[in-house]
Amino acid sequence: MSGSRGAAPPAPPVPQPSQPPPPTADPVHDLLVRHLPLCEAAVHPLEIAAELEAAGIGPGTAGRYRHADVFSLAEELYARVPRRGSGPRTPPPESPWRRRAVPALGIGLFFLLPCAALWLARATGGAQRGFGVELTVVGLLALVAAGSSGRGHPFPARFGFALGTAVLLGLSVTGGASLPVAAALACSVGSAEWCARWFRHIGWGHLGAARSQAEFRERMRPVLPVALALHLTALSALTFAALALQRGRGADGGLAAAVAGADGTAWAAQECAGAVLLLVLLLWRCGRRQDALAALLCTPAAVGVAAAAVGAGAPWQQAGDPALGSALLWGFGTTAALLLPYAWAVLRRPGSHRATPPD
Repeated sequence: MSGSRGAAPPAPPVPQPSQPPPPTADPVHDLLVRHLPLCEAAVHPLEIAAELEAAGIGPGTAGRYRHADVFSLAEELYARVPRRGSGPRTPPPESPWRRRAVPALGIGLFFLLPCAALWLARATGGAQRGFGVELTVVGLLALVAAGSSGRGHPFPARFGFALGTAVLLGLSVTGGASLPVAAALACSVGSAEWCARWFRHIGWGHLGAARSQAEFRERMRPVLPVALALHLTALSALTFAALALQRGRGADGGLAAAVAGADGTAWAAQECAGAVLLLVLLLWRCGRRQDALAALLCTPAAVGVAAAAVGAGAPWQQAGDPALGSALLWGFGTTAALLLPYAWAVLRRPGSHRATPPD
């Protein structure tokens, strides 16, 4: 009893020095939370990898998240998004060539209708009544372009695309070239639409096959030149057929005379205009709306500067003026020369091939 009374109370526990907080059990989850909008919007791990590298996460930093490289980290982030499926991705709706050919043919015919209306007005003498006929043709082209711009775009963007496309075609239709040449350019919008849909389909397929951004860019390297070559070939065939049809109605008809129906300046301006048209449509279909609208805005500005430099008048004032043909060549050619390398760079990025609403 006395011994128990005299026993000293137990000593309080000695406080331990503060320890650093334990590492996060799931660092990938924390990264997913920070980049959740990106992971939800991405259609392929390559997009996530590109954004992670832009945010400063490189091969050395990926080790903090228990991965050897950024691409494997992006694959895990992509797989963790709940709405992502593990099965293979299906191709876009326009994968069969018939599903590309039918809408492309319809668009080409619809763009040809305003040119037919202008031809009828000129045949009946209505084109001599002033600027109203040309303005009506441009308005019809704008309506057709608005209808073919596709769903899923805000109204201001669709309005700008329709007006810019109409002005681009109207520069040729209202007097920069002969009516058959202008009609061939308008009809070639169908060819550009087919090439744009084909380009999207190829890019979609390469997203599923490529294992890195470098491999994806390498796979996409020949696609844009092939699409451009196909479109310009179709445009040349349409222009040749239109000139042959026009020459066939005259006394000096013949296929050989069709080539002489337009000089080298007109042919070159026609090809440059077709190149601009295809590049703009590719940017638009691949989700680069602002780039496409900027190109459509710069094209008439470049033609206007070139017209002022060569002393050409407005298309509706001096139809068929050789100086105006030179202005179109310089304007379209300058725009195509500046737009082609830019489109070559951005259309080879994985982010330019994300899913868009079906047209």
